[in-house]
Amino acid sequence: MRRIEISHKIEMGMKTYPGLPEPRAEVFMDYDSSKYNGLSEFYIASLHCCGNTGTYVDAPIHRYRNATDLAGLSLDRLAHIPVVVIEATGHEAIGPDTFKHLKLEGKAVLFRTEWSRHWRTPEYFNPNPHLTQEACDALLDKGIAMAGIDSVNIDSLADLSRPAHTTLLKAGIPICEHMTNLSAIPDEGGYIHAVPIAWVGGATFPVRAYIIAA
Repeated sequence: MRRIEISHKIEMGMKTYPGLPEPRAEVFMDYDSSKYNGLSEFYIASLHCCGNTGTYVDAPIHRYRNATDLAGLSLDRLAHIPVVVIEATGHEAIGPDTFKHLKLEGKAVLFRTEWSRHWRTPEYFNPNPHLTQEACDALLDKGIAMAGIDSVNIDSLADLSRPAHTTLLKAGIPICEHMTNLSAIPDEGGYIHAVPIAWVGGATFPVRAYIIAA
């Protein structure tokens, strides 16, 4: 079995989304200051970051008040879910025609746009590949378990109504954004793991997402 990394690394000073804070680390204890009578030494640090940092998962509470938070998400929608990769390179508005003939029930549907090639460049925040309202409606009809994309947002940054978030999260479908390396995974046959911490009240949080494939 292979494990394929599909998440970005979190580095100090990186920007995931315009206007949101960049991650920073604070060292609480370094090797020289750790006091274990010379028998051992440790490094302890804290990471301060917005939930929308790097590759992350959205819970329904991200869009809806009093909806399911990160701690309430079922692992059945986050871990060892069969994956289907949808080829959407070159599409800005991704419609249902890209997957209309596929069986997607119970699947994590990942849209490969190759937008991640712009990661950590100004171009990453240009008009981005995104799902249309019609695509999201069709995904619900097909009974998907999870949705993901290797773009800055599953919605168009220009559309403040955020139809993809509105539709998918209302149905309880977690969303994983800012994915990468989707070209390395098979179109079918793999399983995704993208589990955030069980944060009570948390809406979004980084994940180390990966695919298990034969």
